Amino acid sequence: MSLDKQAAAFTRLVQAQSGLAGQRRTVAAPQPTLPVTAPQTTLKRKKIVDRSKPAPTPIIYSQPTDTSLMGQHILTQVHHVVQFLKSRETPQTMQQIASYLAINMTPSLLEILKRNERITYDAAANTFEFKPIHNIRSAQALLAFLQQQTTAQGLSVKELKDGWSGAIDTIADLEERSEILVTRTKKDNQPRMVWTNDRTLDVEVEEEFRNIWHKVVIPLPAELPGELERAGLKPTSVDPATVKKDVKAAQKGRKRAVNRRVKVSNTHMSGILKDSKDLKSGGWKK
Repeated sequence: MSLDKQAAAFTRLVQAQSGLAGQRRTVAAPQPTLPVTAPQTTLKRKKIVDRSKPAPTPIIYSQPTDTSLMGQHILTQVHHVVQFLKSRETPQTMQQIASYLAINMTPSLLEILKRNERITYDAAANTFEFKPIHNIRSAQALLAFLQQQTTAQGLSVKELKDGWSGAIDTIADLEERSEILVTRTKKDNQPRMVWTNDRTLDVEVEEEFRNIWHKVVIPLPAELPGELERAGLKPTSVDPATVKKDVKAAQKGRKRAVNRRVKVSNTHMSGILKDSKDLKSGGWKK
């Protein structure tokens, strides 16, 4: 092989090796890439409302959903029955009671109502009626009751109002006609006690005596205690605790008795010695 051919072959070999090295440098191992994480975001789920269904009716808590007395204790039902009969003031049937109070008249409830001391049960009419303290519900019944009293104790208006809603109006009417006597409270002027007005006790006073009575001059309230004291009388308005007493003068005028007790020890000479208490300036008392 000629020298020129060897040189050309060597040159091609060198170029081939240099090109292979360049490819190796360019095709290097890929660098590891870090995973890129997307920013975390909180997704809110929207409530899906079913428009096809009707909206529920709101509950009003200011009123009970059930106004009947079915779920209450039997004694509570009895109390409501008594108050209902008291407000009616007339006999009521079982149906009227059950309808008004929205309860079922059970056998146990009926038995308790029949034996209740504030209820009158009419077995013939099968009705219930409130039993007041005094069976008075009219002006005639009130006058008859007062006239039958053997004492002057009177009748309490509070007891009259128990089962009689028209007691106050009837008392005012009878008082205006002077058929009863009434005492009233100072706070609100409400009737408190009533008595019958016995007309036989009315006394006709002569005109002369009435004139003498009205001529008597009564002192003013501020001058009345002084007038009574000048007359030798003690005013009832004076508080005894405010009256000052002269304690020193009372103690000075009172003398305390001196009790001298002498113990005799020489009893064996009782016939010889004399008691010295009888000795005075004038000598022995004989």
